[in-house]
Amino acid sequence: MEIIELDPADGDLVSGAFDVMRAAHAADAPEHAPPHKGVFVKWLAHPSPDADETIFVAVEGGTVVGKLDIGLPNRDNLHFAGADLIVHPDHRRRGIGTALLEQFIEHARAAGRTELSTATHMTWEDGPERSEAGRRFLEKHGFKLALTCVIRRCATDAMSPEAEQALLDRAVAAAGEEYEVISWLGRTPAELVDTMCRLDSMILSEIPLGDLELEPETIDAELKEAKAVRNEAVGVIPVTTVARHRASGEVVANTVIGVFDDPDFQHGFQWITIVDPGHRGHRLGTLTKVVNLRLLREQFPNVGTIWTDNADVNAHMIDINVKMGYETVDASGEYIRRLDA
Repeated sequence: MEIIELDPADGDLVSGAFDVMRAAHAADAPEHAPPHKGVFVKWLAHPSPDADETIFVAVEGGTVVGKLDIGLPNRDNLHFAGADLIVHPDHRRRGIGTALLEQFIEHARAAGRTELSTATHMTWEDGPERSEAGRRFLEKHGFKLALTCVIRRCATDAMSPEAEQALLDRAVAAAGEEYEVISWLGRTPAELVDTMCRLDSMILSEIPLGDLELEPETIDAELKEAKAVRNEAVGVIPVTTVARHRASGEVVANTVIGVFDDPDFQHGFQWITIVDPGHRGHRLGTLTKVVNLRLLREQFPNVGTIWTDNADVNAHMIDINVKMGYETVDASGEYIRRLDA
């Protein structure tokens, strides 16, 4: 078995890596949205603007049997390294995962990173049972649980029309006349870029991070443009609704659902929902999420299910999601290991 850095131009290795993803999905979490090969291939060809990404594959007898994605933030949080490690179900318990994890640790240490993070599936409440093998594997290698995120899904028509309208009416009444709601598809309108950068830069200071030691990111217009260019190249369309404070002109609430430009793909992904702390208490989170849901249904009728995850301690956002019809599936445990500087 050898570990090779994946060249996005090597079609055979790329296909092999995707086969590992597909097999792991079927074995580990078949209820989740399936991986999309077209998006995966284009994602490899268009690197992230704010992280140095390296993918390694474990190859045995010409067959890809494991995959390791490593992301090193290159603007903020330069102490951090994140990874996604997958071994084909037919080739587990043979040391492949250990070899890939050692590759991650070596790669991160060489880059001067001291906090390493990776995740594994977890059973949650009465959802489908998940294997404990991932947890045991990580703990064996010195990783400790830092954050638990509960994964939920929601049918786009989960609420009855009457219940949805009532939820929206209450949010509109709580918001009053101080805010206007603005929606769009794709990249941010030019006149809103600066205020959206301000709000985006608040995300890591406002969401629960557990024991992860991450500092707020600085999002500027250049980075926002680079991310928009990558989304378009990869085939990812952000569906966005915001609330703008009329008096100041600042965007103070934002929610985004990511969808693929494949009309046959039936899944969307709830990304961030954030409300500026100075404007909480006006149900702006609920307001933007319901309006955005309606926009999604109108523009992407192929999408029937939305996926989201929230830290298990994020009671307020969980409450909003439950009211909108989100149901628990399972959880993801984020595990960390700290290296000596």
